Amino acid sequence: MATKLAELVECEAANLEATTKHLGASSVLIGDVETLYEKLTPLLKFPGGDLDTSDELMAVVSIIHEFSMCRMLFMKAALAALRMYQGDAFTHLRRAIETCAFAVRMSKHHDLSRVWAEGGTDKDGDGRKYKAYRQAFRTEDAFPNKKHPDYDPRLTNLKGRFELCSKTIHGSIFGMANHFGNVSPDKNTAQTRRVNLFDMRPDSFMSNFFYILDTHRVILQLFGQALEPYTNEFDSWKKEYLYVEGKLQRHGQKWAPNIKALSVARNQKLSKAQASGS
Repeated sequence: MATKLAELVECEAANLEATTKHLGASSVLIGDVETLYEKLTPLLKFPGGDLDTSDELMAVVSIIHEFSMCRMLFMKAALAALRMYQGDAFTHLRRAIETCAFAVRMSKHHDLSRVWAEGGTDKDGDGRKYKAYRQAFRTEDAFPNKKHPDYDPRLTNLKGRFELCSKTIHGSIFGMANHFGNVSPDKNTAQTRRVNLFDMRPDSFMSNFFYILDTHRVILQLFGQALEPYTNEFDSWKKEYLYVEGKLQRHGQKWAPNIKALSVARNQKLSKAQASGS
């Protein structure tokens, strides 16, 4: 197990080289998605008024901050995945999902952007403003169900992904499973514990890679809807978005048989291990 910093750096570099080579032409998809973030920013324009009096302006400014945050989190998730860190990749993905959901909520309720912005301004120690922020962005409001007036099936989709990420990054058996294992040189030797810092299983890399890309596809679609009223030449960005969306779909279909075969093999291996009691 690599534990020294220099050893980890070497292992990360080796993983990055191997995963990029394995992806081949599909590795450019990271740049394609990042370009969608990059190209929308210059098109943005601000509504009139000032931050002290205009909730709409405050909302747009806040949403742009959230948008920039998601752009950064996308690159961190992609890089973590390429280095074979599943928990780290899903941590960044989970944060991006929540960030997007908050932005969508502020796009529909401009006044909440002020509550959001003031959530960290408590000075008297009672945390009232932070509590108000927490109340305004409850999970049931950020990810509204069908009975909620702000219901959007895309947010429901993201909620499912949010919960999956939460399951795999916390201190549960799901979050720890790929970090630990038993190692025994032969049947006559006592087993020893193995700690693995790189918790992305090779047989799940491709599915996780496309999972990250597709989640940000949904995130970008929601940001596009929220920011469309405040953009110039939105149609040009939407055209670029549809091109990248189609590209993601084509590459996903190309890798689908491999992903399915690896999943079947992994399930068979698990079933065999369970049957043998190991």
